[in-house]
Formats: sequence, C-alpha cells, structure tokens
Amino acid sequence: MNDLHYAVVVGINRYPAIGDLQAARGDAVRFREWLVDPKGGDVPEGNVTLVTATEEQERTADFMTAVPTRENVDLALYRTNIAVQRAIEDRPEEEWEAARQRTRLYFFLAGHGFMTPPNSTALLMANAAFDLLGNHLAVGQYLDWYESSSPFREIVCFADCCRTSNGNGSVFPFGPPFTTTVGALEKVDCFVGYATSQGDPAYEEQNPDPDLARGHFTTALLDGLGGRSVTRKGLITSDSLADYVVRHVEDRTRHLLVPQQPRFVKGSAPMVFVRDVENGMPFVTLRFPEGFRGWVQLRGGDPDEPPLRWHVDAAEHVEKLAPGLYRVTPESWAADDFQNAGFFEVMTGGGNGVQL
Repeated sequence: MNDLHYAVVVGINRYPAIGDLQAARGDAVRFREWLVDPKGGDVPEGNVTLVTATEEQERTADFMTAVPTRENVDLALYRTNIAVQRAIEDRPEEEWEAARQRTRLYFFLAGHGFMTPPNSTALLMANAAFDLLGNHLAVGQYLDWYESSSPFREIVCFADCCRTSNGNGSVFPFGPPFTTTVGALEKVDCFVGYATSQGDPAYEEQNPDPDLARGHFTTALLDGLGGRSVTRKGLITSDSLADYVVRHVEDRTRHLLVPQQPRFVKGSAPMVFVRDVENGMPFVTLRFPEGFRGWVQLRGGDPDEPPLRWHVDAAEHVEKLAPGLYRVTPESWAADDFQNAGFFEVMTGGGNGVQL
C-alpha cells in the first residue's frame, strides 16, 4: 500500500448562479474509487479527502450557501499537509528522508473553469457568480506553492475544467493561504494534466441519466489508469498515461466545433502510477507478406524501451503489446518495405490482427 500517498478530490456539479454540470461530482467519485483500489492508486482510504456537495445540498443551496467553496478545499489541503508531516515524524528520525522521497499528493479538480491572467487555469467554486468570479481556485498559483513549500516529493494534479476566457481581465488569481512549510523538500516533481488547451472548452458526455454523465477527460484518464495506457514493462507511467489521454480525448471530441485537446506538464522523470499490469496488454498477431523471412525490429509503445528483435520464419508472429503506435521494419536493406511502411496501432478491446 502507498501509505505516504494522499489525495484531495474536488467535484462540483451545482452552480446556482452560473449553470449546473452533470458529470463533475461523479467523475470525482470515480477518481476517488481508483485511488483507493488496491489494483489502482492503492492509497489508504483515510488518506483521501473527497470535497463535494451532497445531493441534498445541491437541491437546496442558493449561490450564497452553495458548497464546496475554496475554504473547504483549503481546509482539506491543510489537513493533508499536516497529516503527511506527522506520518513522517512518527517514524524513527533516520527514516525521515527516505520517507519524504515516497510522498505524493493527488489533487483532482472537476467543475466549471476559466483562464485567469496571465495564463493560469482556475476552477470556479460552487458559490461563484458572473460578478463573483473571484470565488475560484487558481491551479497555477496553488501548484507554485506546492513546488516551493511542499511537504510532498511528488504532486499529481488533474484539472477537468474549461480554460476559456472569462471576459474580465480584472480577476486576480491567488494561491493558498498556507505559510511556508518547515522542512519543505528542495526538489518537488509535478505532473499536471489539463482537460483542454488554453482558451478552449472542455466537454461532458451528456446522458439522460445524470448519474451516467461523464467528462471526456476524466473518462480517458481513468481508462488509462485502469490499464489501457500500460507500457511493455507492465507499468502505467505519467508518459504513457499522457499519450493515451491526449489521443483518446481528441478522438472522442473530433466531431465537435472545437475539439478538446488535453495538455500535460511533466516533471523531471516519469512517475509510476501502477505496476505489474497485465490486462491492458492484448496479444497481437503480426501477419507478414507471403514468403518473407528474415530479421525484423519492432519499435513503439514505451519510448524508453529498446526495439524488439526477432527472426521471422513463419507467416505469423504473436506478440503481447500495450496499446499504442508501433512500427515493424526488416533489417535487410534488400527486403521490400511492409504495408503502411510497417506502422500499426494496437487498440484495446481485441481485434488486433495486423497485415504487414
């Protein structure tokens, strides 16, 4: 279990003064479920704080009493910061530094959002209004604090919200109310995923049953974390996850006037989210041109992996591969190139036969 991983998960459907959403609260709940799943984030349930309104609160609140507010999120983060410091200090002092290196904070945000100057993304809180846009959480400013003053070694932030202009340049973004943490780590790695590009909207997949509505970004995110972005080593990493989410959100929204294009900001090295994943790696049958024999190389999947190499002595070859884009090339310069220059994509859900 990842006992030094923590999470604050925020989902807001009800915006009395702006207009409601369908999917944000449910997406937050689903992300929490992945976090506490032993085959997922494997985070202790007591380390995860879900910040949402109850169904009753959503039915009865006006915009002055709507929750969650920024203060609710700040309180959850503050308690989480204290909890991880105490968890480290409860160990023998000689273990403190090693323990700090294992700390991670997941920060998930879903709801209405917009851009604040100069290029910050903000999640609107439930008590926001068109003349109260200051009731927001500025993602960039919060991440700045965590990078400079964090008790965590790693920060993972996902913001499933629009990044459109608010039409009011006077909205000023500001960070959390916390003061500098004593003993903050000198080096903090951040992996940040935005649902869409700067200036663009993010979309929900509408459903007549509100409980079945889903955000395109969170759906792809959870599919990837659930096994569909696994590498050839059986890992789900920040690199493989980002590649999967970008491809699949763009594919899911290509029919819209402004297709949704997720953006990721990566740290100094890939983060590992899940290890020893098997179910996301289907068997792929590679069918070679009639009569072809010889050495070939396969490139693709995990960019850090060297190419696979084998001698073709039959019409078909079966390989277990993670979803992604691949290319097979013959080693002999005299051999004809394969169909489509040897490129093919491994898809989830089966049907992975490739004619080269």
